[in-house]
Amino acid sequence: MNIVVRIAFFFTAFLFISVQQSFSLGFRETIPLSGGGVLPAYCFVPHQGIKARIPGVIVGVGVGSTKILQYHAYCQHLADQNFFVVLIDPSNFPESLAPGPFSWEKGPGRVVGDINQAIVAGRLAVTSKWYLNSIRATVDYLCRSPMVDPTRIVLTGHSQPANAALTYACQDPRIRAVVWNYGGSPWVMPYEPLRLPPVLIFHGTDDEVYDVKYAEKLIMELHTSGRDYEAYIYPHQKHMFNVMYDLQRENRFMKPVILDAFGHLISFLCRVLQYPCK
Repeated sequence: MNIVVRIAFFFTAFLFISVQQSFSLGFRETIPLSGGGVLPAYCFVPHQGIKARIPGVIVGVGVGSTKILQYHAYCQHLADQNFFVVLIDPSNFPESLAPGPFSWEKGPGRVVGDINQAIVAGRLAVTSKWYLNSIRATVDYLCRSPMVDPTRIVLTGHSQPANAALTYACQDPRIRAVVWNYGGSPWVMPYEPLRLPPVLIFHGTDDEVYDVKYAEKLIMELHTSGRDYEAYIYPHQKHMFNVMYDLQRENRFMKPVILDAFGHLISFLCRVLQYPCK
């Protein structure tokens, strides 16, 4: 293979990989907010294409976490089960101030992330209306989309957005189900169990951010209120256990806990939405 052919080969391979990576990370969207401004989002669609309107799923993540590549992988795998998935940070924290996908867990990136969390927590201590407004704008966006079935909208929250998901779902009948991933105090927003749609709960017993007792409390409230719910408490698992893996040494298929939780997620969504998932 001569040098020209080699260069052409590697250039073609680079373009192919770049396109594949860009698609797998979803496409960027800006969602208009009431009162002005926009909410950055990533949208994920099934690789196999869309032949008819499909359910919409909002994945709300913590401050600056839309940069975390593991969340992108999670959203794409969910989309490939025939869902239109939107990844958002309801706090709308400036992306330029958030740590990158490889620096958020340790060192200076971890410090910056903690500072960002404190800033958002301070705003939530005053009012949560602005936070819930981001979720409402995303629901409106999905309901306007010609690709989405507006009668099948799911709201999922990881960490702090899990708390907001309960509050928001009590206020908007368009939400058909809530997926509550390791939420808890502080900043639990008020909600009414009797007004909640079906809820799926994930939590780890060794969660270092939100104690598992908050999941147990939610389970008790849903049970005593006669609500439709499923709960999966995983022994010895920490925060973000159903999404996180080491990017340098692992992929999501190497962690049985991620695969198990994802299976429960799909089963729950198919059941409550009465929807034949892939």
